[in-house]
Amino acid sequence: MSVVIPSRRLLSARTFTRFLTRSQSTATNGPLVSKTIEKQPEAEKPIGDEVLSLRQRQFNDQIVEQLKALSETPLDEIDKLGVDVNGTLTEREKQLDEELTDFLRKYSQLNRLINTEENSEGEAQRSFQAAAAQNKRYPYLVPSARDKPYTSQELFLRQMKHAQHTAKLGANIEKVYFPHKDVQSPPSAEKVSINKLLAAGVHLGQSTSLWRSTTQPFIYGEYRGIHIIDLNKTLAYLKRAAKVVEGVAERGGIILFLGTREGQKRALEEAAKKTHGFYICTRWIPGTLTNSTEISGVWERHEVDFADKPTGRVLTTDEIAAIVKPDLLVILNPTENRNALNEAMQVRIPTIGIIDTDSEPSIVTYPIPGNDDSPRSVNLLLGVLAKAGERGLQNRLQKVAQIK
Repeated sequence: MSVVIPSRRLLSARTFTRFLTRSQSTATNGPLVSKTIEKQPEAEKPIGDEVLSLRQRQFNDQIVEQLKALSETPLDEIDKLGVDVNGTLTEREKQLDEELTDFLRKYSQLNRLINTEENSEGEAQRSFQAAAAQNKRYPYLVPSARDKPYTSQELFLRQMKHAQHTAKLGANIEKVYFPHKDVQSPPSAEKVSINKLLAAGVHLGQSTSLWRSTTQPFIYGEYRGIHIIDLNKTLAYLKRAAKVVEGVAERGGIILFLGTREGQKRALEEAAKKTHGFYICTRWIPGTLTNSTEISGVWERHEVDFADKPTGRVLTTDEIAAIVKPDLLVILNPTENRNALNEAMQVRIPTIGIIDTDSEPSIVTYPIPGNDDSPRSVNLLLGVLAKAGERGLQNRLQKVAQIK
């Protein structure tokens, strides 16, 4: 309930209390301010607390009587309140009055209960500045109406804002595996550790029923029906093969990468680019190395210098008819490419292969014991070899630059 004061002045807490005390003995003459307030229902009495319930009932009755007396007060008596309003207040009453006024003003402004001219002008200026900044940053943005859904441009901007402010919240995840890193930016042979090989699953061999006895020096043990490869041997043989690849690339040799399983094309292509070599990812055509007249005789040939740049010299008939063969053959799955290994042995081409527990290590010149079924394991081993070949290629190009 509220009382409308004709003089439009606020009542302080002290004045309101004085008026309630005095209005109980005032006679009811003249027009009334408002209708009589009905008695409020009593609050429910808490169980087990009769004293508190009694005090609360007495307090409610007292408030109801004071409000009832105020409602029966004539308008003439309300005009006389100006004297009490202009009275002096104590320090405590002034402090309470200022705190109450400040709280009501802030509450009204924050909840938009009042809208002064200054607030409205400030809000309008801020909204205009925000719209101008947004238009300046995104001049081609077409905003949508308030009753329409967001456009594709606005949804994209909201997603970008979410990615900048909210998407980074949460826990920091470390040591996460990214498959593309083993292919695009593999580690060098010196930085490869047993923990990294173990995380890639290089130690997992084939089933014990498929075991080939010649791989016994590479086996560490047996676990749940599969053989475990000794990673110390893997790391040693991997570093030796990396030295071979680096030496061949530094001397200008041709390196051919071979892998015929699904999912190996990307890793083979990246390795060939890094070493300026070649790769085969579909299938090995029998006679590629041994039957050069029928297979490689139709290939176009040209001469390159030590920096892998074409010289433009016209080749002779004997050079055109000569056999084209790589200087090193890297095979990812030797078991399925026995023909390539046999041809490489016939034309005396050194080979590097990933030897699993079901493969034959004697048919490969530089075997690397490891898991040849897992794409992660194969990509890691091939990436280390490609990194070594890239280092050898850079060393060769640096020598050429120094000579020139």
